[in-house]
Amino acid sequence: MNKESDSDSPRDELVFGKNAVLSFLEQAEQNTDTGEYSVLHQALMSDSLTRGSLSLEDIEDMEARLREAVKKLKASRPDGNLQLPVRPLFDNTPAVRVNKILLANGQERDGRIRQIKSLARNQQIPVQNCDRNKLDQIAGPARRHQGVVAMVSAAEMWKLDTFLQKLVLDKILREMNGENMDGYMVALVDGIEDPHNLGAIIRVAEAAGAKAIFIPQRRAAGLTGTVAKTSAGALANLPVVRVGNLVQCLETLKKYGFWVAALDLDAPDFYTKVNLVRPLVVVIGSEGAGVSRLVKEHCDFLVKIPMLGKTESLNASVAAGIMFYEVVRQVLIAQEKRK
Repeated sequence: MNKESDSDSPRDELVFGKNAVLSFLEQAEQNTDTGEYSVLHQALMSDSLTRGSLSLEDIEDMEARLREAVKKLKASRPDGNLQLPVRPLFDNTPAVRVNKILLANGQERDGRIRQIKSLARNQQIPVQNCDRNKLDQIAGPARRHQGVVAMVSAAEMWKLDTFLQKLVLDKILREMNGENMDGYMVALVDGIEDPHNLGAIIRVAEAAGAKAIFIPQRRAAGLTGTVAKTSAGALANLPVVRVGNLVQCLETLKKYGFWVAALDLDAPDFYTKVNLVRPLVVVIGSEGAGVSRLVKEHCDFLVKIPMLGKTESLNASVAAGIMFYEVVRQVLIAQEKRK
């Protein structure tokens, strides 16, 4: 049995449950299926993208090419609907690599199990049938494995430039559908070193519709199997962007239209009193130190969650969930008003 570890260990760890394993496999399948998006792939590939850093001029040039490519692809669909891939097409690294799957015997009629087997076969992932008692021993008494255990390795992280290209694709598609970027939310964590906390933040961020989560190279948990397990499958669908400097990252995102809001115990306003219906970066600090001073200085506004009891602060993932769903609430109300 693989023992959970909070370190950035390269060895495999375990993920339990049909939905979690299926999410990882489906995302990996999408990453490798680029045939129908070849026109976008060609637009993304240019000399400017191989220099290691994108300037504003590079992004504007890329956006013009992508806009034409998306128009052609959209026009080729009979219904005009176009669902862009989660990950940019030049970068087909799976969010989580599944290396082996264990299935309990007697599940041949289960539709999700058939999907798992089919996707595993397409991706050449070994599948081993075994007695359910063996999975019970592996999972332990506190886990519900649902007859499925996947052995996964730590995830690969995105570069900032990779996210910026995905951002441009999303912006183009929204404009073509008559939508703006209001409600386009990303998260940035500052000082979250506990992998269980990071996994829980990833889970609630993905559930609330966040488009990415940014973590620093230092003073941050890595994407271990513990993070993958705690995220309950969300890590397969939410880009995790590793950045060297949080302040520089925030300033770059501001150039592309984002506003930055941070949770802070000493903030002047409650989180419900600020207009969050905009392209938004939500900054989440650690439970102890909170958001660092330099990061706070580059935020557009600071907000707080009321603490009415004797407890001084919330778990970082709980605070993040409250903030994320306030964004969701305000966006839904704004959409209803426009109808």
